[in-house]
Amino acid sequence: MKLVVNQLSKSFPPRQILSRVSFELEQGSLTGLIGPSGCGKSILLKIIGQIVRSDSGFIEYAGAREFPVSLMFQEGALFDSLTVLDNVAFPLVQGHVPHTLLPKAQRAEVRERCLEVLGRVGLKQAAEKLPGELSGGMRRRASLARALVCKPPFMLLDDPTGGLDPVASSVIMNLIAEVHREYKPTILIVSHDLRRLFPLVERIHALFSGEIVFSGTVSELASDGSSMLKRFVSARYDLDGQGCSAILENQQPRE
Repeated sequence: MKLVVNQLSKSFPPRQILSRVSFELEQGSLTGLIGPSGCGKSILLKIIGQIVRSDSGFIEYAGAREFPVSLMFQEGALFDSLTVLDNVAFPLVQGHVPHTLLPKAQRAEVRERCLEVLGRVGLKQAAEKLPGELSGGMRRRASLARALVCKPPFMLLDDPTGGLDPVASSVIMNLIAEVHREYKPTILIVSHDLRRLFPLVERIHALFSGEIVFSGTVSELASDGSSMLKRFVSARYDLDGQGCSAILENQQPRE
């Protein structure tokens, strides 16, 4: 299934957030979305995930018979009154909250599936805790587990490593790569963690002031990106004073 974003615009007067944004995500692709804070990345993901309506334009999930998207919110968006396990189970239970309201056989299946994905993000021991008992980074991992649990064909991940330490960030990015290898969902990741994002993704879309200013591979970014984009990448990636082009050209190709 391919995802097509065509001429999306969105404003919250007096501010124009998105202006005629268009791009495509090929089936099974792993793509990064970068840009300065406040440029519209999170709103774009929420429009694609049908949480927010655009003012104009459309999104097409080519080949999909039903809404096929799982969205990990930047702020986590967990239900404070539900345990971590029930938050993760929410996409599976079809309104039966908590999962203990399900028939016994189905309840056991849901619990096993949720514990498996919680284990993968390092939260199995926190399954019965409430979100208020978790750190910010743990809440982010719980939100990622909820996005993973249904194995959706399209995954939208809004800053999955935000608030995490370097070790935890690497674990999460490695998990995303592992999930992608397992069943090839189409994944779009918003991230400011460019050092971990660039080796992971196949393509990059750059959003500045509500407009797509670059679409291409990481290596193409070194030669074809605008000077504005290169300055942005250097400020967030190049910590030792080297040029953006040199850093990007030294990237190892993604397997």
